[in-house]
Amino acid sequence: GRVTLVKGFGGRFMSKTVLLLLALGCVLYLLYINGYLVTNRKKAVMYIETRRGTHATFSACTGYTKRMVRFKESGLYHFTLSSELTKGKLSVELLHSEKHQIMCLNGNQRNADLAIDKNKRYYLVVRFHSATGNYALHWN
Repeated sequence: GRVTLVKGFGGRFMSKTVLLLLALGCVLYLLYINGYLVTNRKKAVMYIETRRGTHATFSACTGYTKRMVRFKESGLYHFTLSSELTKGKLSVELLHSEKHQIMCLNGNQRNADLAIDKNKRYYLVVRFHSATGNYALHWN
């Protein structure tokens, strides 16, 4: 016999819609775990960011951006924050996969060394407090 996923009015349409939504959900998940899908909660007069969120220029920005970061190799990484702010404050945090903070860079602490496991997921969070200027985050 024939198996129908959804019985009733529009069964074929409903099953195609469900499959399309599942496929879209899978694509969004893949984008998220690879760092291309970003969580933003910020207000800004102007905000321009690079694709991976490691450089940005902004004006009157308050809030945060959050993205997943994966590292290609395990080992000791050196992180450096360079920023030029004319107003406000900026901080860059790295969170472990359990979402506890393992690094915080800001105007007072611009460098950090961390042991990174390539099999773990990390979250990069940039927080803005009425900030105007630019930043760049580098690691190697």
